[in-house]
Amino acid sequence: MALEKPKFESSLTSTILGSTETPSNIFLQVNLAEETTSKIEGETNVTFESIIESGEDDHIESEHQLQLILDCILPPRVYEQNGKLWKQQASLHPATRHDMINLEEKLESELKDRGAKPFGICPIRRDLYGQFFDELIRQVSVSCVERGLLLVRVRDEIRMTFAAYQNVLESAIAYGVRKALFIENEQTRATTEWKVQKDKNKELHLKIAQLEKKLATDKIVSEEELEIVEQRMKDTNERLVESNRILKNQLQSILQMDDMSHVKVGETVAH
Repeated sequence: MALEKPKFESSLTSTILGSTETPSNIFLQVNLAEETTSKIEGETNVTFESIIESGEDDHIESEHQLQLILDCILPPRVYEQNGKLWKQQASLHPATRHDMINLEEKLESELKDRGAKPFGICPIRRDLYGQFFDELIRQVSVSCVERGLLLVRVRDEIRMTFAAYQNVLESAIAYGVRKALFIENEQTRATTEWKVQKDKNKELHLKIAQLEKKLATDKIVSEEELEIVEQRMKDTNERLVESNRILKNQLQSILQMDDMSHVKVGETVAH
């Protein structure tokens, strides 16, 4: 069975895996640390293709080849101690049934000690299961490299899918934040507008009250002026009536005197 290197973009993989430094895996079985001169963890020019081409057939039998493949799958941990660089590689020791029982107990203990949530999204639980899965990949790769590489592809696919979901979640959160800020701004603007309109309403009510008061005052003044005018007109009318009566009496007196004059003239003519 021919080996195939897992295919994924390096940029996306670096986004998922984080930095090039390999964090310490509490479940991974490793060899004793060896002194090294490499300053970069997992630094190697070895590829899957070169490892396969170096063998006589497609089956991996060389322990050196298997170690190189494990270094590609699980990069060695390089650290500095006492002024020296040390490299710690994944172990080629196959796991026994007792090792699996201890591994499961350690997983349960770590989940409990670190307070991982049993359900829902939990970064602690995801990190522990990721480390646990790396140890399972190591065990499977030691027994059968081909199955180990397939598990690596499954692991990387899960990580890329998770990164895609995380990107969608971050986009949704960003959209939600923008929407919340927009709504908050709209609420602030609406509140400010409401206060302005409320102040205008108060001013209009005050103006209406002032106009009503002025109208009542003007009405009282108009009624008083009307009464004065009516009284004046009444007095004038009374004076005119009295003058008319006097003139009428005078006219009657004049007419009577004129009639008497005509009578006397007639009597004189008759005699």
